[in-house]
Amino acid sequence: MKKNIGIFLIAAIVACNQPKAEKAAEKTVTETMKKDTVKADFDNLLFAVKNDLVCGMPVSAGISDTAHYKGGVYGFCAAECKAEFVKSPTTYLSAKQ
Repeated sequence: MKKNIGIFLIAAIVACNQPKAEKAAEKTVTETMKKDTVKADFDNLLFAVKNDLVCGMPVSAGISDTAHYKGGVYGFCAAECKAEFVKSPTTYLSAKQ
């Protein structure tokens, strides 16, 4: 009888853990979809310039982040480039001209 109870407990534990694994897989898919959606949103933006103002990389090569300044949307290849731009946007915009 004790053997049957032990088998039942093991089966119950295994069955309880299965939904957690399914929820974890669903969460991973949802997070991936959100990341893809964010990237797709960058693809649909109209940028004020065609190159990253800090490093000169073409915006079409890939965008990591954006900044809005005086009505324009500026794309950056990395967070570091955006951070540099945010420190002194007029410096980078005047250098562009």
